[in-house]
Amino acid sequence: MRSFLCPCLALCLVSLPAFGQDEKPVYETQRLVGDAPTIDGNISDTIWNQVPWADLNYQVQPSDAEPVSQETRFKILYDQKNLYVAFRAFDTNPEKIEARLGRRDDFPGDYVEINFDSFNDKRTGFSFSSSVSGVRGDEFISNDGENWDSNWDPFWFMKAKQDSIGYTVEARIPFSQLRFGKAPSQEWGLQVTRLNFREQERDAWSPVKQDQNGWVSRFGTLKGIENIKARKPLELQPYVLGQVRTGGKFNADDPFSRKTDTRASVGLDGRIGLTNDIAVDFTINPDFGQVEADPGAINLDGFQIFFREQRPFFVENANIFDYQLTQSEAGGNYTGDLLFYSRRIGGVPSRFIQGDPVNGRYVQQPENTTILGAAKVSGKTQSGLSLGLLSSVTERELADIVNVNNEETEVVEPLTSYNVGRVQQDFNDRNSSIGVILTTVNRDLEGNEDLEFLHNSAYSGGVDLVHRWKDRAWQMRVNLLASQVRGSEQAITRTQRSFEHLFQRPDASHLGVDSTRTSLEGTGGTVTVGNFAGDWIFEAGATYRSPGLEINDIGFLSNTDQVNAFAWGSRVWRKPQGIFNRRQWNHNIFLGWDFDGSSLERRYNTNVNATFKNFSFFNAFLNLEQQDISKNALRGGPLLRRSPGFYTGFYYRTDNRKKMTFGVFANGGGSYDGNTEGRGAGFEVRYQPLDALALSFEPEFEWGGRNDQYIDTQTDGDRTAYLHGRIDRQTLTLTLRAIYNLTPDFTIQYYAQPFITKGEYTQFNRLGDPDARDFGERFPRYADEELSFDKESSVYSVNDDADAATDFTFDDPDFNFIQFRSNLVFRWEYRPSSTLFFVWQQGGSGGGDPTKNSFETVGDLFDQEIRNTFLVKAAYRWVR
Repeated sequence: MRSFLCPCLALCLVSLPAFGQDEKPVYETQRLVGDAPTIDGNISDTIWNQVPWADLNYQVQPSDAEPVSQETRFKILYDQKNLYVAFRAFDTNPEKIEARLGRRDDFPGDYVEINFDSFNDKRTGFSFSSSVSGVRGDEFISNDGENWDSNWDPFWFMKAKQDSIGYTVEARIPFSQLRFGKAPSQEWGLQVTRLNFREQERDAWSPVKQDQNGWVSRFGTLKGIENIKARKPLELQPYVLGQVRTGGKFNADDPFSRKTDTRASVGLDGRIGLTNDIAVDFTINPDFGQVEADPGAINLDGFQIFFREQRPFFVENANIFDYQLTQSEAGGNYTGDLLFYSRRIGGVPSRFIQGDPVNGRYVQQPENTTILGAAKVSGKTQSGLSLGLLSSVTERELADIVNVNNEETEVVEPLTSYNVGRVQQDFNDRNSSIGVILTTVNRDLEGNEDLEFLHNSAYSGGVDLVHRWKDRAWQMRVNLLASQVRGSEQAITRTQRSFEHLFQRPDASHLGVDSTRTSLEGTGGTVTVGNFAGDWIFEAGATYRSPGLEINDIGFLSNTDQVNAFAWGSRVWRKPQGIFNRRQWNHNIFLGWDFDGSSLERRYNTNVNATFKNFSFFNAFLNLEQQDISKNALRGGPLLRRSPGFYTGFYYRTDNRKKMTFGVFANGGGSYDGNTEGRGAGFEVRYQPLDALALSFEPEFEWGGRNDQYIDTQTDGDRTAYLHGRIDRQTLTLTLRAIYNLTPDFTIQYYAQPFITKGEYTQFNRLGDPDARDFGERFPRYADEELSFDKESSVYSVNDDADAATDFTFDDPDFNFIQFRSNLVFRWEYRPSSTLFFVWQQGGSGGGDPTKNSFETVGDLFDQEIRNTFLVKAAYRWVR
């Protein structure tokens, strides 16, 4: 369930009914007799007199023990094709109703919302909301309210109207947009809520206690829908797209260099109902562009960088395929591992061919792999069986190469199919579920010797169990998974030696690289148990990844060869008390080992958060790292002890109801021995000068250094040198957003982010005793006579064995990376779910002067080669 700040209570206008809060209400609807109401926000149509009003009598937040402060009523009617809903929201101070504008799926100002559990499974639901300004919101609810998917965009109609006593809303929701069974007499779960924005009060028709776990399972009942025929959905959404790209570096000698590139394409998205509750979503020649660019990031620690999915086809109904290897309230660096990570599909080609303009060799290769088509089958039956199947095929990609004497093409990505299947079954009166997921990746590598470093196939699968008892207060999660990858000896050896596995570690007696293997297998699993009801709540669990687990062909896996235990406990004060509306104090403990039994991690975290009576918000945290022994810091070397230390910080935000909101944060810490330190600070300003205009500005600056930054591994005969040094790093990020809403259906959005990060290396050292507690013994520094630097070539030379010869060299690792990305988007929803886009994307990246600090480098942002992309896209959604 979406969370809201907890406010002071206003004067009670409506008293509680006679039945207790544990009793769930029932609403009896009727089939309308006569013409359907006109959806114009005016609820004076006589047809609405056919059913009585129902009242929202329960406050959910800030205090579920108090009555509501404003009266709210609703009615529901239906015919053979549609549900009709009317709302009357009274307000004793109607001039204070907040009517801010936003685009679809925003929740600006005051709004009302209705949720249907049409499966009546107490776990999933369909949510429809309307703000007083006419902004439409819709979300698919899953996992009993743990997930709200705003990317679900059904085809429905609504209008809102403000008047002297509050506001009214009318809505028409086609049955084709819902999923339900074939029974002649339908019985659904129902919840209706209202947000009073200025009081940040949420009221509900069916009572929900704050100390109870679950949302959909707390719904009341909708009865009276008789003899309707479930309609199989049939929707088609063709699109046309035109694109012009200009700018960038132009080279007249490069045959592939263009001052301007143009592109035009057409495609089709669609949905076809197989049954009334199972549908196929498909896309042909999809446009997988995204409006907001990925944030700037640079990787120094070796771990993969995770970017969230923003492409519409993969985002919508993504919860069906969600399979986290570890779900934990405590968090942890393993909770981001996913069995299915959709950004593997259509990513950057696996092979990169370097050009050599000096010698007349020019290369043109695609930036991303082309997705030929994709389809999803999804749905849920009345018996509680949910099904999700996804299949996608990406094209064989070629790089064009022009040499002095010839032209040729080389394969950089093979034809590849990706498949995911997910099945879950509810049981135990819908309090529990068991599920299975399977994934496959198959690549056509036949005759492509240059691509033999890739797996020709990758398979993974998992089972998961969620069991709840004692009115869903207690919960247990269990999952087990396994994987297998197959390929050439080269491919499997590469996997064994990759950063996630590091079978070559010299001190790992349980590991070893086998260069003759053509497959690799592994397993993983998690178990957690917790109590989430009451004032004291907790969860504890354990998780593991075997050394051979490999899912990165289609999933996201950051680490293997680990066993972790964790525990989380919290004291929650949910109701207003003193200066607080709500507050919470959390504690977390983390322990970790590798499969050889070596203790790696011992950490503790405590954090507090509070919402005050003046609607401001505060949180603070303290991390204590008492043991940190890394198995991948040396990129295949032995275990490395790192200095223990601490990190702390806070965040404070003013009242977000105001036209201007200000937030500030700061954090910092380091090792107890002073060899690492880090600081960060920033603020955010959000300003809404008009109901239709919202602005935000978020600068952030991080700085610090560490004396054990890995640089490279060098070999000199039988000797291996792990080169490290001190890095002093600065990162400056400036994020600007502006949203102007001409109407709820016509929005102009602007996003811009300059990103600058600089690293300067000094005090170069080598690895000594990796397990020594004294830093100087772990990393003895190179003496001045052992290290020399050639400024002309920017190369360091090392001679550390007292002879006259150079033992090895390395390039100057200093860097100053500059990136600018921006998007200007005009979005017009000219009819429900049919849109017209105009997009201007601008961006560039490159290297800056490493002698400048981050603030001085801001002036160099537009000295880079800036590329502009102009795009127009029109999509029409036809619904039967």
